[in-house]
Amino acid sequence: MNKAFRIVLTVCAIVLVLAISGSMIYYFAFAKPGNERAELEWEKEKQNKEDIKERMEKREAEEAETQRAILLNICLDEAYDNYIEAWDEQAERLDSKDGYLPGVTADNLNEAHEKAEEHCFKLYGPD
Repeated sequence: MNKAFRIVLTVCAIVLVLAISGSMIYYFAFAKPGNERAELEWEKEKQNKEDIKERMEKREAEEAETQRAILLNICLDEAYDNYIEAWDEQAERLDSKDGYLPGVTADNLNEAHEKAEEHCFKLYGPD
C-alpha cells in the first residue's frame, strides 16, 4: 500500500505541476496579451473621444467668436447709419445746404455716436 500511495501521490503531483504549467502558459501566451491589447484599444478610444471633444469645443468657440464679430459689426453699422441719419436730419432742419452743422450740434451728434459705439463694444466686444 505504501508503494501504491506513492504512485498515486506522484501522479497527483505530476498532474498538479502540469495543470499549473498549462495555466501559466495560457495566461502569459494568451490571456495577458489579450488583456493588454484590449486595454490599449480602450485607451486609444478614450483618447479619440477626448480629441473629438476638444475639436468640437474649439469649433464652437470659433463659431461663437465669429458670431460675436458679426453682431459687433452689425451694431456698429447701425450706430453709424443712425449717426448719418441724425446728421442729415439736423442739417435739413437747420437748412444747411453744404451739410455743415454748428459746433454744439455736431459735438452732440458725435458724442451720441461714440456712446452708441461704446454700447456695441460692451455688448459684443472682446471679453
